This record gives sequence, structure tokens and C-alpha cells, in this order.
Amino acid sequence: MLIFENLAIYNFNLTTEEEATILSKFIDADHDLLFPYFECNFRAFPEDRAYIEERTIIRSKEKVFEMNYSFVENELVYWYKPHDRDDLIHIINQDRITYRSIVVPKNGGLNDYRFKLFTYEHAIYNEEETRVLWIEEAIENDYIENICPKIVSQTNE
Repeated sequence: MLIFENLAIYNFNLTTEEEATILSKFIDADHDLLFPYFECNFRAFPEDRAYIEERTIIRSKEKVFEMNYSFVENELVYWYKPHDRDDLIHIINQDRITYRSIVVPKNGGLNDYRFKLFTYEHAIYNEEETRVLWIEEAIENDYIENICPKIVSQTNE
């Protein structure tokens, strides 16, 4: 059972399809869900290049998430979006356990983000380890007022 607390969804141990349904609630006609792909990964996975490049919306060296990027100092990041729900499921499956994504306005930049999303498999809730989706919002209460009700409604169906 999902636990909604502040800017987190605990027990985020879902099927890929259920996870895609929840992530799609963050997207609307004015916003895209983007995933990062570091250019350095093309060396190890050259087969990913065409897939990533055809979905790329923004290329940037900006640090978007608070994390240690020292292994990719000044590395170009390809911010790409899924074409549709099946594509979103595929993207989630590529990095199933822990991934980051960002919701930005169509034709907007990374600094114009609406939400930053981060999954983590070793979160602690009530002294038990669980997977979580953490949400960072640019506008206070945007998630609680506009997105959370959609997710709760969908999970109660």
C-alpha cells in the first residue's frame, strides 16, 4: 500500500506499468517528463545513442540534482522524454531501481522545472526499509494540491 507523506510516496514497490501511470500524473499538455543520460555512458552503451538522441529535448552541462557529479565533471547530459506510455515503461525498465527525472514546461529550460523526481530503494519509513519516490517542487504545495489527488484517485480505483 502506498504511503503519501509530505513530498514522498513510500512503499513505491510497484510494477513498471503502475509506476508509469503514477509518473504520467506529473505530465500535462504544458509539461514534459525528462530523464537524464550522461554522454559518457555512450562509450559503454553505444547502442543507446540513437534511442536517446531521437528523444532528446535539452543538452546541458547544468547540475540539476544535488549529487556528486565528480565522475562526470563538465559532462554533457542528454535530457530525453518518452514518446508515449510504452516508451515510459521501457525507460523505467532501463534503470528500474533508482532513477531521477524532471518535469519542465514544454519549450522551457531545466531551471524552469516544476518537479524533480527521485526514486530510492533504501529509504527508511517507520524504521523499515522501503523504496520511495521523493518529489521536489518549484512552487510550494503544487504537488499536494495538483498532483497527489490525481495519484490517490487513480490508486483507489
